[in-house]
Amino acid sequence: MFPDGSVALEQFTNHSPPDVIVLDWVMPGISGIDVVKFLRSEKGPMAQVPVLLLTARQQPQQIAEGLASGANDYLAKPYAPEELSARAQALVRWSQLLARTTAAEKAFRELLANTPDAILAIDADGQITYANPEASRVFGVPIGSIVGGPVAHLLPMLSLGSVRPVAGDSFPPLPDVAIQDRIYAPSVRIPAADAGASSIIALRDVTERRDADRRRLDFYSIIAHDLRSPLSAMLLRADLLLAGKRGPLSVEATDDLRRFSGNIRSMVEMINGFLDLARLEDPNTRIDATSLDLAAIIETTVDELRPLAEAGKLSLEWSPPQTEMRVLGDKVRLGQVLANLIGNALKYTPAGGKVTISAQIEGNVVETRISDTGPGIPTEAVSRLFDRFTRVAATARTMGTGLGLMIVREIVEAHGGQVGVSSEPGKGSTFWFRLPRMDIRPPRIPS
Repeated sequence: MFPDGSVALEQFTNHSPPDVIVLDWVMPGISGIDVVKFLRSEKGPMAQVPVLLLTARQQPQQIAEGLASGANDYLAKPYAPEELSARAQALVRWSQLLARTTAAEKAFRELLANTPDAILAIDADGQITYANPEASRVFGVPIGSIVGGPVAHLLPMLSLGSVRPVAGDSFPPLPDVAIQDRIYAPSVRIPAADAGASSIIALRDVTERRDADRRRLDFYSIIAHDLRSPLSAMLLRADLLLAGKRGPLSVEATDDLRRFSGNIRSMVEMINGFLDLARLEDPNTRIDATSLDLAAIIETTVDELRPLAEAGKLSLEWSPPQTEMRVLGDKVRLGQVLANLIGNALKYTPAGGKVTISAQIEGNVVETRISDTGPGIPTEAVSRLFDRFTRVAATARTMGTGLGLMIVREIVEAHGGQVGVSSEPGKGSTFWFRLPRMDIRPPRIPS
């Protein structure tokens, strides 16, 4: 309890800050309003102490004046002691929450300042609002020259205009960017609390890793070329023999030659699978994204595979939806996904069985389902079915690499989607994949 404002100021200057300050508007000498203004003008610890102003002045402009001076709350006279205590405790809780928030923000900024990645924060208009010291080093300009400028000028090679979040606050993979003589892998995140109002771009130096990847891909290409050439020659010779170009063959020789030819084709398919996966894993592989009607792609794929269903005495059912199902995607790659999933269903369903394809809109995604009446998949194998080199012995009747479903997963995830399977032994399987709908995605980052 202080007799006037000057004594209060003297005590505040010479002692540790209290949890809360309760001031009367009218005080001898220096008024409570003047004390508040002085405290808020200082930069010391007292500037953050919450202030409760007691006043008999209840006109709106008077209340506004008191709050504008820096008071956090006011209490009109006369008041009940219980109300005074409750308001003071509420201000203490607010002060503690503010202190924790400030400490967390400081720790977060220290973390960003010391991270090995270049970090940029951009607002909804594409303007850079934050850059860490590593970003300054990467771009070779002071932080002050980065903050406030458009991200499109700093990263013109990174086309953010078509990048949209698809699963919560995550984005599809972005291609690498070259800055000076280094290669960086960018990633974009939207803080959950911002709901698209701001985004964070991180650039990780992957120069050495990409050099190693490039050497690996070159090795794959060389091996594939060296293997495919003799295999193609062997296949050509086998086809000539089966066509009777070298004279008649016995029934036994013809059967053996057909098996021989089939194995060669499987080996060529295996090599192509390795190369396709290697290309998909290349971070510079781009999805040629355009506006597509997924239902139309399904229709085309079903028509192409219908002869295979008829040859296997299978029923292939597809009921086109009544509305377009627009997605942003690569027509060739999505066709590859559908051909793989539908082809597998036909391959592993016994004669007389049925394969059903359906597509529907579920919220902000388009979901496609391929169901079969095959033998199903063992429960313990379902969780690893999309891992590379996984083949299920109970259903695999032909030679393969186990790369097909891995490639499906890579393509779907590159489109920002998800893929999965549900199956029960003896009751068939249902493979599904979900892609973001094009027309209701969250706001994109301005380029």
